Amino acid sequence: MGESDRLSEFYEERYASEAADHSAQVFDLVQHPVDRFEGAIATLAPRIVGKNVLELAAGSGALTQSIMSTGAGFSSWYLTDLASNRVEGTRVRLGDDPRLRFAVLDVADIDTALDGELFDAVICVALIEHLIDPMQSMTNIRKVLKPGGFVYIDTPNIAKWTRRIKLALGQFPSTASQQEGLVTYNGEPASLHDEGHLHYFTFRSLERMLVERCGYSRVERVPYGSVQRLPAKLSNQLAHWRPTLMSEIAILAYA
Repeated sequence: MGESDRLSEFYEERYASEAADHSAQVFDLVQHPVDRFEGAIATLAPRIVGKNVLELAAGSGALTQSIMSTGAGFSSWYLTDLASNRVEGTRVRLGDDPRLRFAVLDVADIDTALDGELFDAVICVALIEHLIDPMQSMTNIRKVLKPGGFVYIDTPNIAKWTRRIKLALGQFPSTASQQEGLVTYNGEPASLHDEGHLHYFTFRSLERMLVERCGYSRVERVPYGSVQRLPAKLSNQLAHWRPTLMSEIAILAYA
């Protein structure tokens, strides 16, 4: 079994129950976001009005449903995922809106699978760290953007202060699991190292890759608070003051 087949099998097994689970968590639009969903909603809601949107690795559809609840008037939204059971579950939860479409899609095949269709915005939340070849995949995503369009990327920041401390102590700073990538947050042995996270980025390394190697014209940082123990406003102030240290990576890369 090849690496891509192993990943597909992992995600199908991990999310097997979602085809029959018709519930989804809805996140609010907040002024001071402190997690990746709140950060994505705050950044995207005002930017997608009248836009055609493609969401890759849409998962349970929580981000789509949350943005819809804000009343953001997007034109169309295409939800895709590698796991067919996630797509089916999301179709049942959200499928009564005529602006929505659903499909199983491997990001590695995006430029051919979409048959020339272009989008104003592409959303990649918790995706790029799972890709076998992120450089080629982000190049292909650039090809499906309209002129002036953007891709929103959220991914763990390997240089965040908590991970710098772990590295200083000689520990691997896993970003999706515990005990240096070997144990899930539920306390079970991980079947893929760090739950399938294959690549780790800093703001600078990702920005350079996108602009210098993948064809994007410029990158805008849109950090959000990541210290939940602090008041949300203070956590966001710290994230904007020093995003490379105090925020997970959240950026807009423009065509």
